[in-house]
Amino acid sequence: MMKRDVSQDAGANLPQDPGFAAPPAMPDGGIGAEAPGLAASMSTGLSDGPGGLSVRATPNLATIAASGLLAVLYLGLVGRLLAYPIGRDENLFIAVARLWGSGDIYRDFGYNHLPYLPYMLGGLYWLTGTGHLLLLGRLLVAASWAMAIAALWLIARRQRAGFPAFFTGAMLLMGNVLLIGAPGLMVSNNFLPLPFALMAIHFLLCGLDRERPSWMCCFVAGVLVSVAVGLKANYIFLAPFVAFATVLAPLAHPLRQRLICGTVPLALGGLTGGVPALIAIASDPDAFFAHTIRYFTQLQPAYWSHSTDPKIMTAAQKILLAEEIWTSNATLLALVGMVALIALPLWRRGWRDGVLAVWSWPVILTAALAVMGVVISFVPTPSFPQYFVPPIPFLVLLVVLLRARTLSENRTAADAVLLSLAFVALLCAGSRLAPGLISLSRPATWEGVKIHREMRDLARSAGASSGDTVATLSPVLALEGGFALPGEFAAGQFVYRVADYLPPQDRTYWTTTSPTHLTSWLDANRPSAILVSGEEPLEQAFADYARSHGYTAFTGKRGDAGPVLYRRTPEPAGLE
Repeated sequence: MMKRDVSQDAGANLPQDPGFAAPPAMPDGGIGAEAPGLAASMSTGLSDGPGGLSVRATPNLATIAASGLLAVLYLGLVGRLLAYPIGRDENLFIAVARLWGSGDIYRDFGYNHLPYLPYMLGGLYWLTGTGHLLLLGRLLVAASWAMAIAALWLIARRQRAGFPAFFTGAMLLMGNVLLIGAPGLMVSNNFLPLPFALMAIHFLLCGLDRERPSWMCCFVAGVLVSVAVGLKANYIFLAPFVAFATVLAPLAHPLRQRLICGTVPLALGGLTGGVPALIAIASDPDAFFAHTIRYFTQLQPAYWSHSTDPKIMTAAQKILLAEEIWTSNATLLALVGMVALIALPLWRRGWRDGVLAVWSWPVILTAALAVMGVVISFVPTPSFPQYFVPPIPFLVLLVVLLRARTLSENRTAADAVLLSLAFVALLCAGSRLAPGLISLSRPATWEGVKIHREMRDLARSAGASSGDTVATLSPVLALEGGFALPGEFAAGQFVYRVADYLPPQDRTYWTTTSPTHLTSWLDANRPSAILVSGEEPLEQAFADYARSHGYTAFTGKRGDAGPVLYRRTPEPAGLE
């Protein structure tokens, strides 16, 4: 085993062990005193290093200015997020969260994921008692962005990667065109798992990167991993790799200590964080698996095989979509940064010493998670852009961790590369985030505020009351208007469109109707109103029924371009 050499000038800041080794605890607050310019100034903002904490340098003007720029960009992101148009997926997550507590989220409301997001968002609705459902959901997403950026800062601080590494990581995250589009802005399970995954890695580093592993930090890491998986099951790959890390890293610790202080607390934390999912499975396993596994393995493929909508089904089509997403904008920049930070020590020291310079268990773990994120992205069929999110946060994190392993003679070049990438990421995101600052200053333009006001005005103009039952495939609009929503439409179109493909033995686990049985359901239940958003082809049957059965149409200020509420004409007294 190689001895640790604390002499940086000798260039011996290599890991202890060529296997999984703890990163060296040598000073690496950024660029050394010999590095001039902006990069040298910014590098002093973070001085905590791998394996422990050291004295933190006072932030200088360049660091403060860069932090201010990040804050401005974050505010632009929040403004963009709040003004972003409502998406189809939000109908499922927001409606089920709002109705949680009045029925079973699976049998009664058709939810098809693990229950964490409805519980989290539903808890916020219960605590605040707000009727601004979309607005509060978007604020939760904004908070998750702040948590993700904070996780990058904590990891950069812990690993003593230097402020340029954190700044670049934050820029690569906020500058990612995919993440500042629908997947990262809507109230869904596409972005929310990311901050919990990053925080799990932070607590794992805190737990294992010390003389004696911290069982509490490993326990918290286990809880956070379970929450990330509970928000989106695609992140299940986190669990085994994080568990392996507690066993294999760092090898300097005795195996018994690694198991007792690392693996066991991690497992206990995972079980604790997994309690909501375990309860959902144990309380009604048949309904749970019908709504989750069988929904995605049987009903979704059946629906899309008959659908004429554009779809990506084959492996070749998925590869082309992945290439479009991962080899463009900030994702490509993260790959460039990763390659550059690996190439620098190889160029200076040769293959053996260069590989040893970057080889550490945090780097190997994060690289493995990025690879698994790539693999899991190709599993769902058909494929959509949001399915290619999983590897992105780990690629960004790799840039931060690799900077922490940079040799002393490479730090000037490394920070120059990182700041260049950050600048390009700013160019990628600027045109999208800058208008968000204007949106943030104008609350009337926020989508949640607009929809709430529009639906309440529409309900008043139609003379509807809050207890009126509305049949709709846009449940968020109905709930924002204060209407009652039948369980059959709580999931929007996601259950309705696949209901005709339900096998007979599974029908008992679902509360729904279908395109084939819609007319008979409306005849039997006679809802007080029918709401059509005008954006879904499947809604045409609802509008046709309303017109043919004497419902009166009401529109808002946007006329037919906005939602249309069809209200049933009250029948004369004495008639049924």
